[in-house]
Amino acid sequence: MDSRYGQPPHYKIYVKMMKTVPLDVKSTDTIDQIKSQISALEGIDSSQQALFFAGNQLEKDNRLADYNIMANSCVDLYVTDGMQISVSIPSVGKTIKLNLKKSQSVADVKAVIEQKGGIPLDEQILMYGCQKLEDNKLLSQCGLSNGHTLHVLVCPTDKLRISVDVDGERTINVDVKSWYTVADVKLMIETLEGLPASTQILMRTQPGGANTQYSKTLKHCRINTSRTMTLSLYILKSTSSSRHMKVGH
Repeated sequence: MDSRYGQPPHYKIYVKMMKTVPLDVKSTDTIDQIKSQISALEGIDSSQQALFFAGNQLEKDNRLADYNIMANSCVDLYVTDGMQISVSIPSVGKTIKLNLKKSQSVADVKAVIEQKGGIPLDEQILMYGCQKLEDNKLLSQCGLSNGHTLHVLVCPTDKLRISVDVDGERTINVDVKSWYTVADVKLMIETLEGLPASTQILMRTQPGGANTQYSKTLKHCRINTSRTMTLSLYILKSTSSSRHMKVGH
């Protein structure tokens, strides 16, 4: 140890890449500090560096002394496509850091955000540089690099599942959204059951029930995920008949 300053002496180690680069280091230097030196000398971002010695990957907070890396040792450097980005989620006032690879897709990132940020994958819209990122795009194709920031817009899917009990004989399921109109639902029933939408009348069976209006949305009809409702489906024919439909979730 250098007694004049109470610090360990400097020595050289060698980092093998496509070429071998000498670094002036101390035994107390951390791996992060070594990566910073390499970044300054060779322009390789720290997040893309994987350092190995004697077959072991070197962890960023550990020191050279922890791995018994002595003077004139050789450390192997592998350049990866890794990067760290920030993900801003304004709706919940949260920003998270993600360690990713440029070869990952936008869909992969959404899955990580769901795991770490709690935002369901199918409710996320990822924005970068005022552009919406498509799920099948790779991060490298989106121009993302280390230190960049993604913004997440949360767009609830608002999905409902309506169970339709037809004549007590069979049940069909219809996936809808609360902003669908009654007309939309009738068209879906027509597609599934072959009953012309123009002949369908949907009415509440509760006391005071009324015909559901053609242009009303399911939300306006109070059909949502927090309520179960029974409707009657009347078919206009020359001979009057009716079918009952239960709407639930």
